[in-house]
Amino acid sequence: MPTVLITGASRGIGRAAAIAFAKAGWDLLLVARNEPSLKSLSAELEGSNNKIHFKGVDLADPSKVAVAMQELMDYGMIPSVLINNAGVAWTGDLLSMPLDSWDWIMQVNLTSIFQICSYVVPAMRTKGGLIINVSSHAARNAFPQWGAYCVSKAALNSFTKCLASEER
Repeated sequence: MPTVLITGASRGIGRAAAIAFAKAGWDLLLVARNEPSLKSLSAELEGSNNKIHFKGVDLADPSKVAVAMQELMDYGMIPSVLINNAGVAWTGDLLSMPLDSWDWIMQVNLTSIFQICSYVVPAMRTKGGLIINVSSHAARNAFPQWGAYCVSKAALNSFTKCLASEER
């Protein structure tokens, strides 16, 4: 069975992607900070003959990201598709933003993706695969009160291009 790993899988785009991949017969590795929602989604998808593993983890904590990725990879299910969908935002004047808020956005929207790719891509190399890093039109635009989010998504786009050029 092909396997997909989806972050931010408890709601929105991530949840919709999980449902679509499950209906298509894929096995699922699901990540989100809201573990009860992941458990509910997993129960909803039960009986579809898919293997479903989920891990509640706050991607804002780099040590927890590392542990979660190692646990998911220990299932022996190598993703054919990785969807980095999780993301956060903080609204307010860019230069008034507390440093810890800036760090939180960069960790979740950029650094956690680097971490996840560092675990998953070497395993994917054995059979190939696809990485989808969910970005935003905010990567190309400056929106007042959304500065750090815009910067994080622009950096994500650059990371994606660099990783693709290295993994060809």
